[in-house]
Amino acid sequence: MTAPAIWPVARLRQIGSGIWILAAALAVGGSFMPIIEYNRLYDEQYNARTITYTLWGNGTGDNDPFPMFGVPVMVGAALLAVAGVFGLISTRLHPASGPVLAARLLGVGGAGLLAGSLTIVFLLFEVFDRPESTIPEEMRSTVGFGVWVLIATALVAIGAIVLMLVPRLAKRGDEPETPAMGIPVVRVLEPEYDEEQTEHTEQHPVDPKG
Repeated sequence: MTAPAIWPVARLRQIGSGIWILAAALAVGGSFMPIIEYNRLYDEQYNARTITYTLWGNGTGDNDPFPMFGVPVMVGAALLAVAGVFGLISTRLHPASGPVLAARLLGVGGAGLLAGSLTIVFLLFEVFDRPESTIPEEMRSTVGFGVWVLIATALVAIGAIVLMLVPRLAKRGDEPETPAMGIPVVRVLEPEYDEEQTEHTEQHPVDPKG
């Protein structure tokens, strides 16, 4: 049984896997960052009140109607992390091998789940900011820093899909490394008539004395 051929390191898959792991970390961190802030305006003699929302709600626990959008984001981040690990350990395997296909499927699923979850969150906030919404007029909303982090995370995760799916750019003469298998060497023999002529010459030497 011969050993499987060892392929050169796929740099594009290696970079894409690292980007997925980075995107997973950013998604986890961004889920706890402020997504939107509501500032309630009072008279000058009173202090203004700010309500901060993350993907896990406002954190107060008192009548918080905000759904926990952080759950699907965390699931998407977990899929991206697992896909990144599979991608890193399979950089020298055939592109059609099981770990490579698993990394691609998990990564595409995680990036899609992350992008879809964030789209729903942003659409929900868009509904809240409309003039006909039930939010009081004295409440003004501002976008938090977590929005930009999560948008960058989704774009980075989607961009890594391209690196994982694009075939490797092979160089001229670049072939998989084949282990030594002891292939016999074929020797080319000289023509037979040369050997016969040599033997005939040796059997009938010429007498110089006649």
